[in-house]
Amino acid sequence: MATISSPGLGSGLDISGLVTQLMAVERQPLTALATKEAGVQAKISAYGAVKSAFSQLQSAASALQLTATFSGRRASVADPAVAGIAAGTSAVAASYSLEVTQLAQAQKLVSGGFASSTTTVGTGTLKIDFGSYSGGNFAANSSKTGLTLTIDSSNNTLAGIRDAINGAQGGVTASIVNDGSNSRLLLSSNDSGAQNALRVSVTDSDGNNTDLAGLSQLVYDASTGGTTRLTEQLAARDAQFKLDNLSITRASNTLTDVIDGVTVNLFKTNTGSPTTLTVSRDNSGTTSAVQAFVKAYNDTITTLKNLSAYDAGTKQAALLQGEGTMYSLQQNLSATATLKIGGSSTLSSIGITLQKDGTLQIDSSKLDQSITSGAAAALFRGSGSGNGLATSFIDVVTKTLGTNGILTSRTDGLSNQIKDIDRRRDAMNIRINAIEARYRAQFNAMDAAVSSMQKTSAFLTQQLDALANLTKTTTK
Repeated sequence: MATISSPGLGSGLDISGLVTQLMAVERQPLTALATKEAGVQAKISAYGAVKSAFSQLQSAASALQLTATFSGRRASVADPAVAGIAAGTSAVAASYSLEVTQLAQAQKLVSGGFASSTTTVGTGTLKIDFGSYSGGNFAANSSKTGLTLTIDSSNNTLAGIRDAINGAQGGVTASIVNDGSNSRLLLSSNDSGAQNALRVSVTDSDGNNTDLAGLSQLVYDASTGGTTRLTEQLAARDAQFKLDNLSITRASNTLTDVIDGVTVNLFKTNTGSPTTLTVSRDNSGTTSAVQAFVKAYNDTITTLKNLSAYDAGTKQAALLQGEGTMYSLQQNLSATATLKIGGSSTLSSIGITLQKDGTLQIDSSKLDQSITSGAAAALFRGSGSGNGLATSFIDVVTKTLGTNGILTSRTDGLSNQIKDIDRRRDAMNIRINAIEARYRAQFNAMDAAVSSMQKTSAFLTQQLDALANLTKTTTK
């Protein structure tokens, strides 16, 4: 809307200034609305802090529903140079004697010397099988298929055969080593254990599979009557050990199926000097989870109290002071914190007491005893078909934060107030703009009238002056 920024042409009045002052009065209701809106927005933010606190409480309670939270295990080895150990949540607390007489080992075979890695070996078919040698016989490992490779002019060098074996990814790794004079092909079974020894056979294109020429140079068959050109550097063998004097054999040095829930890694032999494996309960994870829950609960209670308090000293009320919602939330939490689970188990029975200010306090010694005895798990997780305290807290939080929950209902109501304020502001702005336009029209009309009157007055004055002058002349 165009405005007049100079004094009225006829009246000399500052019309723009007058309208501005009048409109300042008209806009006072808008200022009141803005103040009210700021207060409502502050309440919405405060309820956002409450929601955040309840979400943290929900997460902490959820952790106390998990079996793993109450099943921590600590595992150790008296001589860590002999073995390493890790225990899962299903492991039973116990100790075991361990004596390692032999470590598992993967077989390694090496070829004779070649001038270089680019030396031509020969063509034909190279076949590698997995199995074990016993009593002069080779027994194939039925769980492995082995590999068969075609060696032709594209891969008939020492390096080409290495790359063909590795490219097949059949459980064998090939490499070339230089002993200072010659290059040699080194074959390694990827898996340790007596069942994973190698048998290398060929169909040599030179027509002779047993001579020292062509692919025949790579034959290995340690069974009776077999022709062996590769040399065994390391034998395939199993791990052999005694657990509590029970003799056990495994193909790997990583033992995952010997003690339920426990993984043992064998590092070296200790024949004649057994070491001790120990699996014990570890309460640290459970303690941390309970402490996190108590902190989340106390933080929620503190948030509710701070946002609804009244300071008598400063006579200042908190943002949500007097809101019934805040009282209801505190009552819900206090009621849940005093629930009895299984008829008699409560937070206080495991060392967590409710203080006068509504917060919880932990007796560390009593809590540790209840964790060890299983009482803490029974309280938080429940037993049989009965729900535990953790589920009760989660239910309270879910209802509080849910679509139809008390917090959602309250914040929705505040959001509707904001929408109503916006509607009222829009209506006021329309009315105020109309008032301003009317004021300007009225003042401009007044200014025009004054200007007209001033012109008439000037004309009459001029005429009177002329008449007076004429009279004077006539008299003379």
